[in-house]
Amino acid sequence: MQPGNAVDYTSINIFIDASNSGNVSISYILRDLDSNSDNATQPVALQFRTSSSNTWTDITEGYVADASVGSAQTSTSVSVSNIAGTAGQATLEFRIITGNAVNSDEWIGVDDIQVTCFFPGTQIATPTGSSAVETLAIGDMVLTTEGTAAPIRWMGRQTVSTIFADPLRVLPIRIAAGALAENVPSRDLLLSPDHAIEVGGILIQAGALVNGTTITRETQVPTTFTYHHVELADHRLILAENTPAETFVDNVDRLAFDNWDEHEALYGHLPGIVEMPTPRAKSHRQVPPAIRARLAERAEAVGGTLVAA
Repeated sequence: MQPGNAVDYTSINIFIDASNSGNVSISYILRDLDSNSDNATQPVALQFRTSSSNTWTDITEGYVADASVGSAQTSTSVSVSNIAGTAGQATLEFRIITGNAVNSDEWIGVDDIQVTCFFPGTQIATPTGSSAVETLAIGDMVLTTEGTAAPIRWMGRQTVSTIFADPLRVLPIRIAAGALAENVPSRDLLLSPDHAIEVGGILIQAGALVNGTTITRETQVPTTFTYHHVELADHRLILAENTPAETFVDNVDRLAFDNWDEHEALYGHLPGIVEMPTPRAKSHRQVPPAIRARLAERAEAVGGTLVAA
């Protein structure tokens, strides 16, 4: 973006449909592209609106007073989670915009833009009400399906790119509201294909539940997005959008986590978490016929027509 020193000059606008999502999160990197030393004060703002006729709302957490501060070609990371007022908006528009420059103009680049409206925004039950998963931290309490409160031992983050990845392994699974039972989930729930939920006393990985109507593979995703993982002291079930979902248990994908080094520094000297002794279905053929029939009935109840998984 090439700023102007008299008026707001240029912007990058991002349009998304968040009609089936919770509050949206956005992150990106601002880069000073000028090869010269810093000679300007160049603010960059972040705004959103819910239709082209509405006024812009400033997102104060995303405001950067000077994106060209410091040495030449510096970078500034911007990340704002769970933005109030963005949930359920079908015509959501974000704007990254330069402000009035002081002194000489600086060229500002914007890259690694990530707009996330699934795992960030997923509501997790806590003793004080529901909280968006990305707002949880080590030590926070969550509710288990047994009705007890348990402290979070660690929060894992895993950034996924769809460019070279196998879609069957990385694309999230969307479980429509009411697809499993009345009010289960309470809203559409998106989770990774290998993440298991409890259905009929069995842990079933989300990818094994795809039926093409009420449980689908989500294809309208950003090029890169982030999954969040909740780890407790042991393998338990917590409530995500009122759905029993497993907490993190050690697996072969752990080294791909953005912050696995943090986990190793905290708990690398301890034994791994043992998986709960509950039957697990990893593929569609392993899902018991009785559960398939029950989910087919739910699909018809909520107006779906089943297709081949």
